[in-house]
Amino acid sequence: MAESLQEIKQLAWLAIIEAFGLSVDENALIFQAKSYTVSTLPAAATYPRAVVYCSNETGGATLAFSDGTNWRRVQDRAVVS
Repeated sequence: MAESLQEIKQLAWLAIIEAFGLSVDENALIFQAKSYTVSTLPAAATYPRAVVYCSNETGGATLAFSDGTNWRRVQDRAVVS
């Protein structure tokens, strides 16, 4: 059981990291988005405002975000295809 505010914050961050499938390098503070292919992307409605790495998008690998309806490329907001 967490005993201090700092421990509670640490547990909260660990829960967020796990929930979003992130990898964290504690020394460099680098977040690594979970990787998907176009065909394995989860339903965008299930993860509004989430960010993922799509390895085989038509224009090449890209970060994509969920607008609650579609997964969109971060560079131009086009729907991932």
